[in-house]
Formats: sequence, structure tokens, C-alpha cells
Amino acid sequence: MVSIKRALTVLEPLLPVMMSNMCPSMGSKCRTFGYAWLILNGILYAIAPRVMLKLSSKMFMMGFKNADELEPREWYQDATRATGVGMIATGLAGLAFERGDEDSQADAGADEAGTAA
Repeated sequence: MVSIKRALTVLEPLLPVMMSNMCPSMGSKCRTFGYAWLILNGILYAIAPRVMLKLSSKMFMMGFKNADELEPREWYQDATRATGVGMIATGLAGLAFERGDEDSQADAGADEAGTAA
């Protein structure tokens, strides 16, 4: 717990720099990629929850001996599928907001150009 607090105090001054839009075009590209990645993962989790659970359990349980013998219960597969659908919806909403933000910035630029003339 102390090490987490120490890490947070070290990272706290850096957060405004990391979270700000120092380079808006790069931030937008990264967010767009993130939303697309979320949609892709959501599709995989919604279509093949058992395969994705097996893959993620192998990744998370790498340090354990019998991770291959774990079998997810039916309700957990259903919950994983629902999570995938939520990931798809969130990614699509994020992409829609990004596109809307780009459109509104273009409209604002056109308004400024029309006002200046």
C-alpha cells in the first residue's frame, strides 16, 4: 500500500502533462485506435467467450501449474459475452463522439473563417 502511494505521488505531477492535449492530432489518433481496439476485443469476447477466457486465463495464470485445467462456469461465459457487447457499444460510442468532435471543430474553423472575411 505504501509503494502504491509513493508511485502515485511520483506520477501525480506528470498526470496533467500526460492527460493534456499537447498534440491534439496524435491524441485523437490514439483515442481512435483505442476505440477500434475495444470494438475488436468486444467482438471477440461476444462471439467466442470460451476461447477468449482460455486465452486470458493462460495470460493471467502463467505463474501457476494447472492453469490449463481450469474450466469457466456457464454464468461466467455469459458474463464475458455481455462484457464483450458492452465493449462494442462503448467503442462505437467513442468513435461516434470522436467523429462528432472532428465535425464540430471543422464547423468552428469554417465559422471563424467566415467571420474574419
